[in-house]
Amino acid sequence: EIDILNWIYDTFRCTFLDWMSMAFDYAFKTCIIWVILGIILLRRPNTRMFGVVLLCSLALEIIFVYSFKYGFVRHRPFEDYAVHALLNSFHTSSFPSGHTAQLFCVATVFAVFCKEHFPEILCLAFLVAFTRMYMYAHYPTDVLAGAVIGIGCSLVAIFTILRMDEYVYYVKDPDQD
Repeated sequence: EIDILNWIYDTFRCTFLDWMSMAFDYAFKTCIIWVILGIILLRRPNTRMFGVVLLCSLALEIIFVYSFKYGFVRHRPFEDYAVHALLNSFHTSSFPSGHTAQLFCVATVFAVFCKEHFPEILCLAFLVAFTRMYMYAHYPTDVLAGAVIGIGCSLVAIFTILRMDEYVYYVKDPDQD
């Protein structure tokens, strides 16, 4: 996997990508951007379900990511190899990529509730996944696992919450068709 990371870095290395990678690392270190969006969405009745699903998806994603991080301790690429690393102050395991999981989690929710902005969020998810490898913060399998976890957590939250909503709606008024 290190050969893939070396190829990515050698092929795409530039000041702009260095800057963008560090900006993404900082911006998506926590889910605060998406939590704020979720809270805003909760305030309006027509976007409330979007907000509930977004927040529940993120909560589920965080639980899974950190369970794996503490369950499968894997050193980061820059720790195992003498490579150039843009950042070197990580305190958790490499597997899986939390940044990637977060963005693919959000992208999946957008695919269902906000289709008009899904392409932009999906591009952002792929860019973040790419920059995690570019920075030598994650191996490709870490990034792939993060994407799978993010998508999976969102799908579980989406289907569970929408099913619960149908049930509650039916129980409230079973005669309404």
